[in-house]
Amino acid sequence: MMAVDITKLRYFVGAAEHGNFTKAAEHLYTSQPNISKQISSLECELDVKLFIRTSRSIMLTKAGQYLYEQIKELPRNLEQIFETTRALDRGDTGDLTIGLLAGQSLHGEIIERFNKFSRLYPDLQYKLERYGFSRLREALRSYRLDMIITLSFDICGNPDLMCQTLKTQEGALFVSRESPFSDLSDFHNAPFVAISPEESVGGYNQLLDFCKKQGFEPNIVRLADSLDNLLFYVETGIGITVLDRNTRLETDRSIRVIPLPNSESSDVVAVWLSSNPNPNIKKLVDCLKENGRHTPV
Repeated sequence: MMAVDITKLRYFVGAAEHGNFTKAAEHLYTSQPNISKQISSLECELDVKLFIRTSRSIMLTKAGQYLYEQIKELPRNLEQIFETTRALDRGDTGDLTIGLLAGQSLHGEIIERFNKFSRLYPDLQYKLERYGFSRLREALRSYRLDMIITLSFDICGNPDLMCQTLKTQEGALFVSRESPFSDLSDFHNAPFVAISPEESVGGYNQLLDFCKKQGFEPNIVRLADSLDNLLFYVETGIGITVLDRNTRLETDRSIRVIPLPNSESSDVVAVWLSSNPNPNIKKLVDCLKENGRHTPV
């Protein structure tokens, strides 16, 4: 019986879906040569040609199309099965894996709630990992993370998610004091930087909604593929932006912070899948929440 590496099948499905090795590699966080090498290896193992390759594109052969139709959900299903198995094991061993938003600062009452959790459950270990918006969502849905701490605008409209607000906060305008637009008396004409909609459609729309309420359309000069890069664009004076008040810019003396009391909230929230079987999630949630019950997103 032939044993085929699941990674090769995942790369094959990705290449078939994108119709291009380079785009598949970007989506799968690997290199184009590696995708090509693994698929060539799969073709050798099966003794079947799966793609017709040209200089600009790839196309499934008849055999490749049949294989794709039969296994296209297999890599995703297996990955979820494996991650659910790991989530169950983390519950048995008293572990949790928590994802934090890269670029965000946790302090004050949120840190104290984690301290309370450690005091109440000294034998329960938790692991922290930092990612951007999109990777946090992806890792949560695949059960690789038991919980994520992110911003409320990024997880709205997902009925399979549960959410606990950790800190309620309104937005602010952030601009470098070195920028020619640092006065902000007429910020309507200033260049804006924004998180890309691919990384966080909620964050991107929040900026657009704010500007719309102010009666203008923003001149967006740069889209950032991560929150860290968005902060850097503000720090270097490329543009101004609307952000929550929980990043390093809040305490940076080279940055002007203009409160926006009527802006949409960018609450810090803890989010977890309602279907995650790890029983330790409830213990952490009970420590993190101040009052009231947690609710579906």
